Amino acid sequence: MKRWRAASLAAAAALVLCGCGGTGGGGGSGDAKGELLVWVDNTRMPAAQQYEKAHPDVKMRIVTIPPDAGYVPTKISLANRTKSGWPDVAFLANPAEAATLASQKFGYAAPLDDLVPKSVRDGFTPGSLDTCTFGGKTYCLRNDIAPTVLWYDATLMKRYGYQVPKTWAEYRQTGLKAAEEHPGTIVGAVNGKYGAGIYFGSSGCPTRDTLSLTEVHIDLDGPDCTRVADLLQPLARKKAVTTVVPIDPGFAKFGKGDKILMLPAPAWFGDFMFGPAFKVPKGRIAAAPMPTWPGENKPFAGQVGGGAFLVSSHAGGRTEQAADLVRWMTTDVNLQAKQPTYPAFTAAAKKWGEAKSKDPYYASDPMPALTAAANALRPGFGAVRFEADWQSSFNDTVVKAVDSGGNLRNSLGSWQDKLEAAAKTSGYTVG
Repeated sequence: MKRWRAASLAAAAALVLCGCGGTGGGGGSGDAKGELLVWVDNTRMPAAQQYEKAHPDVKMRIVTIPPDAGYVPTKISLANRTKSGWPDVAFLANPAEAATLASQKFGYAAPLDDLVPKSVRDGFTPGSLDTCTFGGKTYCLRNDIAPTVLWYDATLMKRYGYQVPKTWAEYRQTGLKAAEEHPGTIVGAVNGKYGAGIYFGSSGCPTRDTLSLTEVHIDLDGPDCTRVADLLQPLARKKAVTTVVPIDPGFAKFGKGDKILMLPAPAWFGDFMFGPAFKVPKGRIAAAPMPTWPGENKPFAGQVGGGAFLVSSHAGGRTEQAADLVRWMTTDVNLQAKQPTYPAFTAAAKKWGEAKSKDPYYASDPMPALTAAANALRPGFGAVRFEADWQSSFNDTVVKAVDSGGNLRNSLGSWQDKLEAAAKTSGYTVG
């Protein structure tokens, strides 16, 4: 502990000496009053207040921010112009924004490698900090992650006499059979991040492989991409996958009508979508690992969601306090065990899962599948500054082909062109 605090102090001092503290140790972020200025969303507010209560020596000002995409970068951009008002700690509801805030243009996110010891960072689920890492430096800590699993309706599976698929070939076969025997039944959704992140992300298709803050690898010609198009093509033709966005209220018609046989989706769908939004009764939904892609011997998960914490490079003399808050918010086992979504810190996730395993909403314990998915995040899915374009370009090409009955393989070329254009506009070299 002493060694870590010494390292943190040295790192904090370095930030002050290098001038990275914006207006210096006297202010910039928490203004001239020396307050630790913390931005969190409503969900994280009670935890931040708990930290404040436990640390009466730390003068804090906690501000609630909306979880809206782009909110934090917009506000940081304004602070950069006025040279004041930076939060010392910021929560991101969209971890991809770390790529923007760590960029040279923004200069907001401080590297955490010397502020949070490696022994602590090693406690996070393998691969979960990849979206925080650029050029070998870690710029954020994940609060929670959203690995994808294959959610399915156990009651419908039994009623129809189907088996839960273990491979994507079996998934396609089951989906086509369900569409034929039970019209209107769906086995997936293809729209925005729910299509690009779940199917192409789990397959390892390089749509956004971050090599550094200025380099990204995009190549949709390879088999890791074309096999996804080949999987979805017949399912789209038979309407076994929908292009309705799962968070759209219109998606509830599938749940209310007993039409969701399977749905590859992130972990948080189990608690926040199937019951509250889709109105699927308790005792029916179960989780299985994502199916295995051809040529591989184990399944990989995609990612859709999760949150992250950043420490400001402008925190100056408050840098150590900011880093300590971020470390505690993301790694305290008892705190994280009570959070609503899958903790990124491994020990906390184990504790969090104890209650989830007993949740009567599920047809069976979902934790084995969720834990396996968290430990099988497909490498290469990085945080990029063209997140919005990544989703919209997918909809403008692949989803458009699904809706129009077009050739999905052919649509990948158009998606590639749009991704490259978006990446270059955002300051990336595309390799």
